[in-house]
Amino acid sequence: MVIRATGRVTRVLKRALPQGFRGVYKINIVGSTGAGKTAFLRCLLGDLFEPRTEAPRRSKTENEVDSTHTWFRIGKPEKESTTTISLNTAGILFVRTLYNSIEFHPVQMVDSLLLRDDIEEIWQLVFFDNAGQERFDFMPQLTMRGSDAVIILADGTNMSSIEKVSYYLDLVREEEYRASDGMFKIPILVLINKADLLDRGCFIGLNSVRHMIGSDPNYDYSETSMVTGDGVHDSVRILVSRLRENAIEN
Repeated sequence: MVIRATGRVTRVLKRALPQGFRGVYKINIVGSTGAGKTAFLRCLLGDLFEPRTEAPRRSKTENEVDSTHTWFRIGKPEKESTTTISLNTAGILFVRTLYNSIEFHPVQMVDSLLLRDDIEEIWQLVFFDNAGQERFDFMPQLTMRGSDAVIILADGTNMSSIEKVSYYLDLVREEEYRASDGMFKIPILVLINKADLLDRGCFIGLNSVRHMIGSDPNYDYSETSMVTGDGVHDSVRILVSRLRENAIEN
């Protein structure tokens, strides 16, 4: 997995960019089964992401035991649907250049990145992709500890999946109080996935979701599609902006 290079990469960046290296940040990805958590990492990392705890989804069976899984898809799927059965981890380097452009790179490219003279800062982001099935609800409770930011994914075609967002928001608040008595607010990004089905009449729009769940200055909403890739890179930019704000305040 990409995460294995984290230790060496951190040491290299600290030595080569003592001012420009912003540190290692843990990003916890949670959401119901079928919401697109693993697909999110695939869109971000491409072929470099190799999930180790993935299995083919038994659509009909899983739908019968978990109402948050939308087991059907309109039209022919590009490939067989899969599900995370434990926990996947992955890392990425978020780079901001002197020209204020944003780039995403795998951690293995750290040596070549340091040969460039146009880099302003580098953020090392480590993602934890939790299994979404109800029998694994204990996993987000464990991986939430020490999170610097949280991404909550919901299936925008499934009301049960959207309703479960409130459960994950409660887990984040519990971690805030455990870690700092509520003084430190963890940035939260709520992604409403499968926006590519909007024209099919299956997608619940962002405004409706915001109205159902409510709003808070500590988290942001965004629509995404793991089929088209829309909103994936922008969501990470939003998250890093939140992390930067927290770093300045603290």
